[in-house]
Amino acid sequence: MGFLTKWGSAWGDIPLTTGRIFWVAPSSYTLEGRAYSSSDNNDGLSPERALTTINQAVTNATADVGDTIMVIGSNTFTATQTISKAGLRIFGLPGGYTDSHSHGTRTTRYASSITTSASVDVLTITAARVEVAFLHIVPAAGKAGVNLAADDVNLHDLTWNMSTAANTATFGVSVTGASARPRISNNYVYVSDNQGPFLRCAASTAGMDGGFLRRSTIVLAGTTAWDDAVEITTGVDNFQVADMDFIASSGAVITNCVNILGNTNDHGVMVARCIHPVASTLTTATSTSDIVLVNNYIATIRGGSGGTLTTG
Repeated sequence: MGFLTKWGSAWGDIPLTTGRIFWVAPSSYTLEGRAYSSSDNNDGLSPERALTTINQAVTNATADVGDTIMVIGSNTFTATQTISKAGLRIFGLPGGYTDSHSHGTRTTRYASSITTSASVDVLTITAARVEVAFLHIVPAAGKAGVNLAADDVNLHDLTWNMSTAANTATFGVSVTGASARPRISNNYVYVSDNQGPFLRCAASTAGMDGGFLRRSTIVLAGTTAWDDAVEITTGVDNFQVADMDFIASSGAVITNCVNILGNTNDHGVMVARCIHPVASTLTTATSTSDIVLVNNYIATIRGGSGGTLTTG
């Protein structure tokens, strides 16, 4: 194995963490041409002694000391993985470098993936200051990839596949409790059929106070219309949707890119510098005062009516 220091980096590199690294892998996995078996009876402190579940890694980790959970391979869990300790980082293996001006991730699919074989959310985050990155997430039909009910959570550099049988209760990120200042950025989201929104906030009190969905690409494939890419039903203020590319293939329509019909806070949501297809509505709101727009544009085929400023 390559030499890692106790600070979680290769010798001479800038430390990635001052805490411990817990490794999670499928029940059978290969490292450097050698076969290994993961087990929740392992300590998880070396890639050769990986744990089988993120839940066990959370149990072994300590809150707010810089502990990191590294996920390798394609992982299918039989229960939701609950991040219940503050300050943990759940990472997969990063891809190559990305252009700082691109909207999306370093790849269309990260190598480290997580899903579930049960009808449960893949991740449930109940602790503050959790960071999740460099993972490919596949929600189960009718469930969420991430169930979010904690403050200051950072979800970045993630790829998503929402292409199970059409189900309007299938979500990418579902905000189900107070979640101040969530930061969701650099995501690549692939959707087919009429699934639920990639981001849905239905928390009744302070669902998202502050925070943003930013610098991401959301793609609707196929020919079936998709009701909402983002849906905010209540409890949101000072939230920004910015630098987003909403893309739909021929025949498919994103009915509402950002739907905030249930959220009636004046200026509660800002939508800035987004691009959306000509047949799709960028925003839907109960009142014009509920949403703030700046520099959003319609895209269409060459010679069409695209490139015009979106005002509604």
